[in-house]
Amino acid sequence: MTMPFVAPLYLLVLLPVTVAAFGFFLPRRTYQFVLLLTNIVMVYLSVATFVEVRWGAEIIEYVAKWQEGVAIKLVADHYSAPMVLLSGLFFFGTFLFSTRASYMDKVFLFLFMLLQSAIFGMFLSGDIFNIYVLLELGMLTIAILIMYKKEKQAVYDAMLYIMMNFIAMAFFLLGVGYLYRTTGVLDLAMLEERLAMLESPKAVILPYAMILTAVSLKSALLPLFGWLPRAHGAPSAPAIVSAILSGVQVKVGVYLLVRLADVFAPVIDATPFFLVIGFLTSVVGFMLAVAQKDIKLILAYHTVSQVGLIVFGLNLGTDVAFWGGMYHIINHALFKGLLFLTAGIIIEEYGTRYYSEIRGVLRRMPVVGLAALAGVLGITGAPFFNGSISKYFIQQGLQGNLGELGLYIINFGTILSFVKYSTILFGKPTLETQPQRDPFVAVISAVFGLAILAGGIFGGPAVALIYGPEYAARGAFGLDKIVTFVLTLALGVVVYRYIVLRIGPFLAAVREFKFNFNQVTVFLTGFFVVLLTYAYFVV
Repeated sequence: MTMPFVAPLYLLVLLPVTVAAFGFFLPRRTYQFVLLLTNIVMVYLSVATFVEVRWGAEIIEYVAKWQEGVAIKLVADHYSAPMVLLSGLFFFGTFLFSTRASYMDKVFLFLFMLLQSAIFGMFLSGDIFNIYVLLELGMLTIAILIMYKKEKQAVYDAMLYIMMNFIAMAFFLLGVGYLYRTTGVLDLAMLEERLAMLESPKAVILPYAMILTAVSLKSALLPLFGWLPRAHGAPSAPAIVSAILSGVQVKVGVYLLVRLADVFAPVIDATPFFLVIGFLTSVVGFMLAVAQKDIKLILAYHTVSQVGLIVFGLNLGTDVAFWGGMYHIINHALFKGLLFLTAGIIIEEYGTRYYSEIRGVLRRMPVVGLAALAGVLGITGAPFFNGSISKYFIQQGLQGNLGELGLYIINFGTILSFVKYSTILFGKPTLETQPQRDPFVAVISAVFGLAILAGGIFGGPAVALIYGPEYAARGAFGLDKIVTFVLTLALGVVVYRYIVLRIGPFLAAVREFKFNFNQVTVFLTGFFVVLLTYAYFVV
């Protein structure tokens, strides 16, 4: 299978920001229409690139035709091509969703397209220094988008996000410099070759620990996730920003964990370390989510939890669990992106962010409510929804393993969190005014919801289509799985009603705790020391 036109990879990186820059002085409506067309083109180019890689061969380009090791290298392979496809579709969907939003002025649109270029570049880059540059560009763009409405708390959250990430990226840059001094190359493929030839593998444990510490912060792993709730749950940040951050941007860190694990595989295997960190991240994430009253913060902390689950699956050491984790990256983008988008609509409609003040969303906004319910069913792993398939494959990699108990704990915590979140959907609406109707937004929400359902019903073929390996997913629809989900849901309802609702003071104390800059720098240093020590003893 081939597409009639496969564009150069650099076009995927440069097209969004180039069109946004040259079209900036057009009238706003014309500018927005041009960018919409650009996103349509980006979807086509993403699909074409994916098809070429999936049924052809990986694409490698050296920009300006410089020689290997010197040129800016772009690579589309079985890891990056699906992420490019996901990003193209996700940016297009969120752009459509927010097309009528009041905040979509020309500056916001330019920043949105700049972030798109940076994220595509990060997925396609085959050079570790270029990854650093693009990470910095993406970080600054995200900070501006978070504080875009200039609300005091959002500005504070964005500045804290910048400072935390600056420290992490200093680690990254120092690690890259040290790695270059040791190997003489920055190209990822050449790095892997040079590392395999090292006489003393311990020579690279320091740059390894520096780089992976920074990437772990970008991935929001325990205890380095303090920036994420502030960024994703910023009170005045537009819904589209939260959706992009949770759906796509945080996956850059996870993608780099996978990519760099392959690069350093000849000398360092940190699979057990990140397996434990992934599990702990997931558990702490859902515990903090249960404590929240703000619906955006519930979703933000659950991004932490779901990233932990993904990292847990990717490091189990079995192929089926690995590809289950990779599929969960896509699934999480769909259901968490949808949940953030619908949360923005709900907050705007009800005029509050607190779950206790929102009821009856399904009655007041049926389509949006059903879409949000689809997102809830997806993230909790309800049978026939996409999350059930990726979690089933992860579980298949745990058969007879003690870690299977850990997965049940994570699933229960997720269900408990969304039993609490789902209270906003049911009951009598807390508003008596006429609801605002926006059929356009409702339709886009419904499309996301249907994609979540399709990703479950056709989950096995979807994994084979996207990644190649074929695994039977029929077991995910078995009676035992349905019964297990129903019983876990019932237990979640009981625990919520008779425990969570009765420990209000404790939950309030948990909510009051927020990581400050000093604590994050201490945690960052501690994480680096622990990872360095681990690497020293396993090499």
